[in-house]
Amino acid sequence: MKTFLAGLVLLLVSCGAPETLRVRQFHLRDTQPASGDLFIRAEMNKRLHGAVTKEERALRMGDYYHVRWHGLGGRKPVKILFEYRQARTGARILRYEAIAPASSEGDRQIRIWGEDFRDNGRVSAWRVSLYEGSEVVAQKQSFLWD
Repeated sequence: MKTFLAGLVLLLVSCGAPETLRVRQFHLRDTQPASGDLFIRAEMNKRLHGAVTKEERALRMGDYYHVRWHGLGGRKPVKILFEYRQARTGARILRYEAIAPASSEGDRQIRIWGEDFRDNGRVSAWRVSLYEGSEVVAQKQSFLWD
Protein backbone atom coordinates (compact mmCIF):
# COMPACT_ATOMS: atom_id res chain seq x y z
CA MET A 1 0.00 0.00 0.00
CA LYS A 2 2.85 2.40 0.85
CA THR A 3 4.47 1.87 -2.55
CA PHE A 4 1.14 2.57 -4.24
CA LEU A 5 0.72 5.84 -2.34
CA ALA A 6 4.33 6.84 -3.02
CA GLY A 7 3.82 6.14 -6.73
CA LEU A 8 0.56 8.12 -6.75
CA VAL A 9 2.23 11.11 -5.07
CA LEU A 10 5.11 10.98 -7.56
CA LEU A 11 2.67 10.83 -10.46
CA LEU A 12 0.66 13.80 -9.18
CA VAL A 13 3.78 15.89 -8.60
CA SER A 14 5.12 15.17 -12.08
CA CYS A 15 1.76 16.08 -13.66
CA GLY A 16 1.73 19.58 -12.18
CA ALA A 17 1.05 22.55 -14.35
CA PRO A 18 4.09 23.95 -16.17
CA GLU A 19 5.53 27.20 -14.88
CA THR A 20 4.04 30.41 -16.22
CA LEU A 21 7.45 32.12 -16.30
CA ARG A 22 10.78 30.53 -17.17
CA VAL A 23 14.19 32.22 -17.23
CA ARG A 24 17.24 30.64 -18.87
CA GLN A 25 20.68 32.20 -18.38
CA PHE A 26 23.92 32.00 -20.31
CA HIS A 27 27.13 33.74 -19.23
CA LEU A 28 29.68 34.37 -21.98
CA ARG A 29 33.01 35.03 -20.28
CA ASP A 30 35.48 33.86 -22.91
CA THR A 31 35.54 34.19 -26.69
CA GLN A 32 37.82 31.21 -27.36
CA PRO A 33 36.10 28.26 -29.04
CA ALA A 34 34.56 25.97 -26.44
CA SER A 35 35.61 22.37 -26.29
CA GLY A 36 33.66 19.61 -24.67
CA ASP A 37 29.98 20.29 -24.03
CA LEU A 38 28.06 20.70 -27.30
CA PHE A 39 25.40 22.86 -25.63
CA ILE A 40 27.97 25.41 -24.49
CA ARG A 41 29.65 25.45 -27.89
CA ALA A 42 26.30 26.01 -29.64
CA GLU A 43 25.36 28.86 -27.28
CA MET A 44 28.76 30.50 -27.78
CA ASN A 45 28.49 30.21 -31.56
CA LYS A 46 25.02 31.75 -31.46
CA ARG A 47 26.17 34.70 -29.32
CA LEU A 48 29.38 35.31 -31.30
CA HIS A 49 27.81 34.95 -34.76
CA GLY A 50 28.89 37.83 -36.99
CA ALA A 51 31.62 39.10 -34.66
CA VAL A 52 34.79 38.95 -36.77
CA THR A 53 37.46 41.01 -35.05
CA LYS A 54 38.87 40.41 -31.60
CA GLU A 55 37.25 43.68 -30.38
CA GLU A 56 33.83 42.69 -31.77
CA ARG A 57 34.08 39.31 -30.05
CA ALA A 58 35.12 40.96 -26.76
CA LEU A 59 32.07 43.24 -26.91
CA ARG A 60 29.80 40.16 -27.14
CA MET A 61 30.92 38.94 -23.71
CA GLY A 62 28.22 39.36 -21.09
CA ASP A 63 25.14 37.88 -19.46
CA TYR A 64 22.25 36.65 -21.62
CA TYR A 65 18.75 35.84 -20.35
CA HIS A 66 15.93 34.15 -22.26
CA VAL A 67 12.56 34.89 -20.65
CA ARG A 68 9.64 32.73 -21.77
CA TRP A 69 6.03 32.82 -20.59
CA HIS A 70 2.82 30.98 -21.36
CA GLY A 71 -0.64 30.35 -19.95
CA LEU A 72 -1.75 33.99 -19.80
CA GLY A 73 -5.22 35.24 -20.66
CA GLY A 74 -4.05 36.90 -23.88
CA ARG A 75 -6.30 39.96 -23.55
CA LYS A 76 -3.94 42.53 -22.04
CA PRO A 77 -0.43 43.66 -23.04
CA VAL A 78 2.44 41.82 -21.39
CA LYS A 79 5.24 43.66 -19.64
CA ILE A 80 8.58 42.15 -18.66
CA LEU A 81 10.50 44.02 -15.96
CA PHE A 82 14.10 42.84 -15.53
CA GLU A 83 15.77 44.37 -12.47
CA TYR A 84 19.42 43.68 -11.85
CA ARG A 85 22.61 44.68 -10.08
CA GLN A 86 26.05 44.58 -11.61
CA ALA A 87 29.36 43.95 -9.86
CA ARG A 88 30.61 47.55 -10.12
CA THR A 89 27.32 49.38 -9.53
CA GLY A 90 27.00 48.49 -5.85
CA ALA A 91 23.47 48.34 -4.49
CA ARG A 92 22.00 50.41 -7.35
CA ILE A 93 19.20 48.55 -9.12
CA LEU A 94 19.15 48.86 -12.90
CA ARG A 95 16.03 48.14 -14.94
CA TYR A 96 15.17 46.83 -18.38
CA GLU A 97 11.53 46.95 -19.42
CA ALA A 98 9.88 45.44 -22.49
CA ILE A 99 6.26 45.52 -23.61
CA ALA A 100 4.81 42.75 -25.77
CA PRO A 101 1.40 42.74 -27.44
CA ALA A 102 -1.41 40.82 -25.78
CA SER A 103 -0.84 37.09 -26.16
CA SER A 104 -1.05 33.98 -24.04
CA GLU A 105 2.61 33.10 -24.64
CA GLY A 106 5.85 34.64 -25.81
CA ASP A 107 9.51 35.17 -25.14
CA ARG A 108 12.12 37.91 -24.88
CA GLN A 109 15.91 38.00 -25.00
CA ILE A 110 17.68 40.26 -22.49
CA ARG A 111 21.39 41.00 -22.95
CA ILE A 112 23.77 42.74 -20.58
CA TRP A 113 26.82 42.98 -22.83
CA GLY A 114 29.19 45.26 -24.69
CA GLU A 115 30.44 48.42 -23.04
CA ASP A 116 27.87 48.10 -20.24
CA PHE A 117 29.27 44.70 -19.30
CA ARG A 118 32.88 45.85 -19.73
CA ASP A 119 32.38 48.98 -17.59
CA ASN A 120 30.01 47.65 -14.89
CA GLY A 121 30.92 43.96 -14.69
CA ARG A 122 28.85 40.82 -14.49
CA VAL A 123 25.26 40.66 -13.24
CA SER A 124 25.42 39.78 -9.56
CA ALA A 125 21.67 39.50 -8.82
CA TRP A 126 18.45 39.77 -10.85
CA ARG A 127 14.66 39.55 -10.69
CA VAL A 128 12.17 39.14 -13.56
CA SER A 129 8.56 40.24 -13.08
CA LEU A 130 5.86 39.33 -15.59
CA TYR A 131 2.85 41.64 -15.80
CA GLU A 132 -0.39 41.11 -17.65
CA GLY A 133 -1.86 44.58 -17.84
CA SER A 134 -1.04 46.11 -14.46
CA GLU A 135 -1.19 42.83 -12.50
CA VAL A 136 1.94 40.88 -11.54
CA VAL A 137 1.40 37.34 -12.81
CA ALA A 138 4.75 35.72 -11.95
CA GLN A 139 8.24 36.48 -10.66
CA LYS A 140 11.57 34.69 -10.77
CA GLN A 141 14.76 35.84 -9.10
CA SER A 142 18.33 34.79 -8.58
CA PHE A 143 19.49 33.37 -5.28
CA LEU A 144 21.32 36.58 -4.35
CA TRP A 145 18.34 38.91 -4.95
CA ASP A 146 17.01 40.38 -1.70
